[in-house]
Amino acid sequence: MMRTLLLDVNYFPVKIISWQKAITLLVTNRAEMIDEYSDKIIRSVSLSLKLPKILRLYQTHKLSYSVRFTRLNVFHRDNFQCQYCSIRLPACELTFDHVVPVSKKGETTWENVVTCCKPCNTKKGPKTLQESRMKLLKTPRKPSWSIELCLRLKEDDPLEWWDFFPKKLAS
Repeated sequence: MMRTLLLDVNYFPVKIISWQKAITLLVTNRAEMIDEYSDKIIRSVSLSLKLPKILRLYQTHKLSYSVRFTRLNVFHRDNFQCQYCSIRLPACELTFDHVVPVSKKGETTWENVVTCCKPCNTKKGPKTLQESRMKLLKTPRKPSWSIELCLRLKEDDPLEWWDFFPKKLAS
């Protein structure tokens, strides 16, 4: 699946979008093409366009500085590390655990959910920390907005995208 990096008016990365959304922004004249995939062409009955690699919006874009609560963002916040035994695992081997169990009116929020390995999750079960005699490595909090959390590059994404990311992230 081909993706396009979307920049704001000031060339700051906003989001990574699908090629379909990129074509819509181009055709409706809401963005300009900064770079293209040289070997990929999109054709319609009356139009032929090179697939956009990087687009820049013509108008200012209000960037949301809020990190969405997702399973993967919880794993990133906790550095893919079980918050009980400190083992680091790939995402496919992790779960998340409610510190205050849902059965005891615990909510699914940044402050109540932590990354957990399957053995620790089984050990804790529907108990509180006190009941299970388990301790957290760190208190769960909502993470601050960061470009790393909101725009995750994949291995097959173009290297040119890195030119638009802050230098400390690119190194």
